[in-house]
Amino acid sequence: MKNVLARGGIEFLAVLLGITGSLWIDNYSKDKEIFLALNQDINNIKSELKQDLIEMNRVDSLVTEGLKKINIYINIANKKKLSTKVDSAIFLKTTGLTSTFFPMGSSYLVAQNSGRINKINDLSLLKSISKYYQNSYERLNTNNFMYDEFLNKNFFKFKATLDNLKSHEEIFKLFESGKYDVLFLEWRSRRTSYQNYVLNDLKTSANQLLINIDNYLLNTKAK
Repeated sequence: MKNVLARGGIEFLAVLLGITGSLWIDNYSKDKEIFLALNQDINNIKSELKQDLIEMNRVDSLVTEGLKKINIYINIANKKKLSTKVDSAIFLKTTGLTSTFFPMGSSYLVAQNSGRINKINDLSLLKSISKYYQNSYERLNTNNFMYDEFLNKNFFKFKATLDNLKSHEEIFKLFESGKYDVLFLEWRSRRTSYQNYVLNDLKTSANQLLINIDNYLLNTKAK
């Protein structure tokens, strides 16, 4: 009887160990799949960040060009003598006057919606992800919306007026009338603020996130 019970106990223990082992292997496999998928997410985010930075720098250059034009408008309004090197078509170009930055973010959304983003155990990386995709993004979206409202209210009427004038002399006369003094000053203020605070903050966040991503990928590769 004792032998039967002992044999039954051993068989039960073997079955229990087998089930436990199978569950452990299954969980390990799932964790491994999540880990690999998360690393792919992080690499995709890194790739999009690099593209974002390229586009940010492009928009930054356009805003700089737009500010030069606005300063020319202000100088004309103040009846200052302009350089002879001023582009003869300066009044007809809108480059840099309307430019805003729209980032990518699909890879982050994939990682977030899948829940894998919560598997990151690197607090520095999590903080920089939150800073870029939530704080800086929110600030950017708010400013883009505000600038679009400003353009809808002011720019298109301004551009239509310029298009209807036949010569630079007429444009000079219009600017010197003082009609657009407030518009030009506000325009310069908005463009300067967008460049110095919004784009600069986003660039800083993006570069810090890239550093933290590289550190994370290096550490996970070493494990």
